[in-house]
Amino acid sequence: MDGEVIALIGVAGTIVAIVSAIVASHRSTSDKIQKGDEQLHDRINRVRDEYVRRVDLDTHMARIETNVKELREENREGTRDINRRLDQILTSVGVAKPPHGR
Repeated sequence: MDGEVIALIGVAGTIVAIVSAIVASHRSTSDKIQKGDEQLHDRINRVRDEYVRRVDLDTHMARIETNVKELREENREGTRDINRRLDQILTSVGVAKPPHGR
């Protein structure tokens, strides 16, 4: 009978050791998964906070393009005015007018 009790205690100890190893392994794996999830969530949040939405970018780019077109037109008008004034000055001085477009 003493042998059976000792065997029973040995089997129970082995079962407890196996269960403890499984629990420790599960906790370790769970901690690693949790750390990975936290890093992933931090990365996703950083991308969300630092990058511009496509719609906002398109809106800003359209506004910039419109402003560039307006500036280009103002520049052309200014150049026409300058050419007109230079032509008037050259005409009043008596110099022949150079052909435009070159």
